[in-house]
Amino acid sequence: MLLTETIERRIRAERAARFSGLNLPVDLIAPNYGGRSIVNIPATIVRILGGSISTPPLDPEIIGDLSADVRRIVLIIADATGYRRWLNALDANPQNGFHALLRAGARFAPLTSTFPSTTTAALTALWSGYTPAEHGFVGYQLFLREYGVRAEMIGFNPVATRELGGEQLVKAGMEPEKFLAVPSLPQTLEPLGAPVYQLIEQPYVKSALSRVQIRGARETYGFVTSSDLWVTLRDVVEARRAERALFVAYWSAVDTISHTYGPSSDAVTAEIDNLAYSFEREFLRRLSPAARAGTLFLLTADHGQIDTPKERAVYLTDYPELREQLLMDFAGEARAAYLYCRNGEIDAARDYISARLGDKVFGIDSRAALDAGLFGSGNIAPEVKHRIGDLLALPISDHYWGYREDKKPMLGRHGGLAESEMLVPFIAARLDA
Repeated sequence: MLLTETIERRIRAERAARFSGLNLPVDLIAPNYGGRSIVNIPATIVRILGGSISTPPLDPEIIGDLSADVRRIVLIIADATGYRRWLNALDANPQNGFHALLRAGARFAPLTSTFPSTTTAALTALWSGYTPAEHGFVGYQLFLREYGVRAEMIGFNPVATRELGGEQLVKAGMEPEKFLAVPSLPQTLEPLGAPVYQLIEQPYVKSALSRVQIRGARETYGFVTSSDLWVTLRDVVEARRAERALFVAYWSAVDTISHTYGPSSDAVTAEIDNLAYSFEREFLRRLSPAARAGTLFLLTADHGQIDTPKERAVYLTDYPELREQLLMDFAGEARAAYLYCRNGEIDAARDYISARLGDKVFGIDSRAALDAGLFGSGNIAPEVKHRIGDLLALPISDHYWGYREDKKPMLGRHGGLAESEMLVPFIAARLDA
């Protein structure tokens, strides 16, 4: 059996065995934090570079024998690049630059994202090695009890005034560097003598989100497009070819394109092809033997996306009885909403969802989901139980929680447990092979 088939089978078996108590719809994929999730990638990196954290490393079968004598690691994070979409792009284009790695013996397998399968939770897991339950960054919109506000956590603004922009929470005194309950990956690697060099698009270099997730990197390099990403990465790796180090590059274009056109759009495949072309031409072919020596190349995504046609929106305002049972509008994600119920209304709200929205939304007690390990296990961050509300309302199929005032809704979304959101690609290859 192919490695891809073996790992996918194990992911599905783990979901059936571990999360049976949640009665999840059969087509959903649960996070596989025990060795087949993106959170296990940083744990593997730490182990290769001589340390350890509480999170298990990747299933040994995934990484194989590629980790022997590794001194440097290159990690590429291609935001929102789903596993099937990646496979389709490879199959459709024999000239895709990543075929060069596969022909040279690279390992390729699916991994699960975190829950929720969203940038704030999943990227934080990749930049720390801890699950959302442990790091506490559990969604795009969060009720921050400590600040008394429902906020969107990409721009760090209260939801009510998000259109004003400007990272209002930071201006009000929030310190992004103190937001997480766990150390960052650079902070974990520093005592091991393995500095981290990060590459990120220029607008995000000093953003509040970057300051939350990427604490302790030795140097940060801003780039403009996928072409200069690879040129810059090549130059940085070449300049530090004598160092033990981790190099991390993050690329967001697939996410933006998928939100705009939908993840099934040809534009997504075109962007993957562009990324692959520049990778082979500007990085792989031109890297010197000295820079390749002892270097492990890894590529993954934080999550995938699902097509969400605007006619599949579920509007909370269309269900006044349910809204009356809530303290406020939902937090979390359009694909994984956290509902905060009025005192004594949890059972009534759950029953209402089952009776009136059962063909569109699947409801779970938030605490049951947390106890079952859907958000991860270990030392649960102090605020998590407050941030996930009372009920978890997961839209079924391609439904999503929408807003009537949104005149141009996104055609692709993520956050939930659909296969296209949860399964992401993982490639591991020795550059000196």
